Amino acid sequence: AGFVAVTAMLVLFMAAAGAPTPLYVVYQQQWGFPTSTLTLVFAVYVLGLLATILVVGALSDHVGRRPVLVAAIVLEAVALLLFLVAGGVATLLAARLVQGIATGAAITTLSAAVVDLTAPSRAGRAGLVTSVATLLGLAAGSVGTGALVEFAPAPTTLVYVVLLVGVVAAALATALLPE
Repeated sequence: AGFVAVTAMLVLFMAAAGAPTPLYVVYQQQWGFPTSTLTLVFAVYVLGLLATILVVGALSDHVGRRPVLVAAIVLEAVALLLFLVAGGVATLLAARLVQGIATGAAITTLSAAVVDLTAPSRAGRAGLVTSVATLLGLAAGSVGTGALVEFAPAPTTLVYVVLLVGVVAAALATALLPE
């Protein structure tokens, strides 16, 4: 159960990371910013992600998986709330930076947790699962958001509400995970 929960959380974090991408065109139309601003939005996310992976990557080995995962979940919730209230580029940039930090902390911790929860007889399974979960999550986030933009009301709101529900479920699952 822990293996499945950790894998699902990895998919969730990656889906959240991919979710804003189809909305950038919507934001650009609503707020009237140049295409170069989109590059900045992507760059801020990547900077937050890479810095966190480099700085926090091994932190869960020292303080435990749960504390780092809880911090990542809280930061992801903050990022999603920022997306919900975003009315301009500054908030969008803040949301993506916080999301990059949350994602960096989560993927390093969750990947390590997948290894921890993999049976020794299936050691190769951890790498396969983390790779597939990462790609599946990114695709699900982007495609799911694209579908919401095309077919659902309030696409700049609905996707983040759905993801927030997932983050709450992840928080509950984290409380039940073994350390």
